[in-house]
Formats: sequence, C-alpha cells, structure tokens
Amino acid sequence: MAAIAWLGGTLGDAQALARAQQRPLFLYWGAVWCPPCNRVKSEIFARDEFVARAASMLCYHLDGDMPGAQALAAQYQLRSYPTLVLLAPDGSEITRLPCELDGELFVAALDVALAVDRAGSSASAALDAALSGARALCADEWSLLSHYSWDTDEGKLLGSRALAPTLSALAAASTDRAAAMRLSLHAQLASGTGDAAALLALLGDAQQARANMDIFNNSGINLIKIASRREELAAALGAVAAQWADDFWLSAPDRLMAVRLQMRLARLRAPTQGLQALVRERVDAALAESTDPYERHALVNTAVGALNDAGLPELAEQVLLAELARSHSPYYFMLSLAASARRRSDMAAVLSWYGKAWQASTGPATRLQWGVTYLSSLIDLAPQDAAAIEQAAQALLADIHHAGADAHQQRNLSQLQKLAAKLATIAAGPQTAALAATL
Repeated sequence: MAAIAWLGGTLGDAQALARAQQRPLFLYWGAVWCPPCNRVKSEIFARDEFVARAASMLCYHLDGDMPGAQALAAQYQLRSYPTLVLLAPDGSEITRLPCELDGELFVAALDVALAVDRAGSSASAALDAALSGARALCADEWSLLSHYSWDTDEGKLLGSRALAPTLSALAAASTDRAAAMRLSLHAQLASGTGDAAALLALLGDAQQARANMDIFNNSGINLIKIASRREELAAALGAVAAQWADDFWLSAPDRLMAVRLQMRLARLRAPTQGLQALVRERVDAALAESTDPYERHALVNTAVGALNDAGLPELAEQVLLAELARSHSPYYFMLSLAASARRRSDMAAVLSWYGKAWQASTGPATRLQWGVTYLSSLIDLAPQDAAAIEQAAQALLADIHHAGADAHQQRNLSQLQKLAAKLATIAAGPQTAALAATL
C-alpha cells in the first residue's frame, strides 16, 4: 500500500478535496486482520497498473478501527470487509468493485468504471436504464453492472429491489455476452436455481471461465449443488480448477484457492485421499515461498481451509500455531484455532483461544467484536461459570466505553445485539446486568 498516496485526515476532507480537484475518490473500507483485505493489498494495491491508475484518483483508506469509522460505515452503507467504492467528485457512487477479482481483472474493471464516469453514467444510472428500458446501455455499462460488488451492496444500489429477480432481469436484457454470463452466475446464486447447460457452456470457454474465476473459486460448489448434471459439472469445473492451480501468472493465494476448489469438488464425487498429498504439497510450497506479510496472511487462511477440506485438520492446526509468531494479526488466527478445537470437541480450548484472541486484539472495534465472541462462547459453553462471565462482562464494558459512540454503530452494533439476546438467557450478576443495560 505504500506506493499509493493514501490521503490522511477525515473522509469529509477527502471528499472536499475530490470536489475541489474534480477527481474520483477511491474508498477502501477494511481491517488489518481481514484475510480478503490482505489479499487486496498484495494482489491489487501493490500492482503497478493499479498504482498508475491511483495517480489519477484520490485514495482514502477507512480502517474499521479508526475513531468514528463504524458510524461513517453506517452512513455510507459499508459493512463487509473489504468494501471498495469508487465515488464521483460530487460524492455520488460510481460503483462498488468486487474484491475477489485478481489484479489484472480488477484493473480492467476499474478502467471500465472510470470510463463510464467520464461518459456521465454510473452503476445506478445504468441499472435504472436497463430495468426501465429507457435507453440502450453501452458495453461498458453492461460490464460495470456485471462487475458490481453485489455482495457488499447493502442496499445502496438495489434500494428496495430484490436481488435475485433484478439480476435475472439484467442477465436476460444484457446485449453483451460476457456481461450476460457473469450476471447469470450471480442470478443463479441469488435465486438458488442453477442452469447446468449454461454452466457447462461457460466452463467450456476457457477465456470466459477465467474471467469468472472469482465466482467459481468462491461459489462454484454452490452453483453445482443448485444445478442438475452435478457429476458432469463437477468434472468440468475440476478440470478448469486444475488449470488455474498451475497458472504461474496467478497469485499464490489464488492458485491455492483453485487447489482447494479441486478438493471440494472431489468430495462431491468420491473419496479425496488421492488429493490429500497434492493439497499438502501445494500448501507447503506456497508457504515456503511466501514472504509478503499481506499475501501470507491471506495464504495461511486459504491453506487452513484447504487442509481442513482435505481431511487434514491436524496439519491445519500446525500451520496456524506456526504462524502466530510471525503474523501481524495473530489474534485472527486464534479464532481459527478455536474453531479447530471445537471440531475436536475440546470446549476448554475453544474458550482459551477465544480469550487469547480477545486479549491480543487491537483497535476499538476489533476488541469489542472479539470480546463479544468470547463472552457469547462462555455463555454457550460454560453457562455455570458465573465468575468468568462476570469478569468478561466487566472487561467488555471497558471496551465498549473505549469505543465511545462507535460502540453502537454498524458492525459493532450487530454484534452487541446478538450478545443482548444471549445475556437474556442467564441469571445476571452485577457486571452482566450493567452490560445488558448498555445494550
């Protein structure tokens, strides 16, 4: 991220500068510990082509732990880390870009968004025109809609529209073949209804399959589960995933994602023991070669998932334990160690790792959310331990106080609301009663 001239000051200052200079504003909402955020930093922000584009924009990083960040996130309808928003000089949204794209495709999508803005349009204007039929969309506008980050929309673009029928209507109306294919994939996932013939045709087109690698890597299993001809689809996607796993031009996390996809596809079809050695070999090689801390954080997270999918949970736990000393956010991996302990039915270890994660975490929003996770787990797993619950409630009260007004905004608020329901199920001591009163 160092090569990009990220603005200091407030988001309001950044928007004022964008208006004064009549330049687009690129807004990155993320967190230090978030694996997809770390992948974005290593795969997109470190890319020379993105740095070159950034010189023509203003760039602002809104960290979820900054003072007032959660309130701003609520105002701008930001929730999932990371959310990547391109704003016009007047402050209106041009589009939201998907973080899962590889660097090359992300830069291409960004170029389209900037071109659409220069032409006086936006995702909102294109969506309205496409659904109303008021005018024909150009190819760039269809590409913009197909590369919109529907997963992080939070109702900003959709408004009161339902996602599945909106995406289906767009896919049917698109005059651009590539955009129609991508919109159809989104529509199938949103509706829960697969189109086996269309999926097989897409997977048979190497260029189009590659253009939608992000969707297949993240949701390919779901696409197959909701479609017919599953065996045929699993074989076709498995063959494509094998190509991606060996693609030298892809980043290490993306190649390992493809290996994980191979493993998950194999589980749909037959026992996976034959692929266990491959997963182990690829994980070892990727970790041995990785030196960039951002890439490595994302890589370890993917490696752990791949090893667990391969039926190698002990190795997954070894990877996590070995990473704690070198990670810039070890407290994130402690949550994964808690999940590993839960699979072993070691509930004492679950609580221990959640407690260590909270203790090690930094940043007011992160500490509050990690504290809620620990206390919620205590209530679920050790409801009889009133002393530990009281102690955790007291410490969480301190974190809530430290977070200030942000404690009751956006991601923090949703976590506290979940905790309130759990507190209502136990006999309240003085600290838990005080905590409940703040919620």
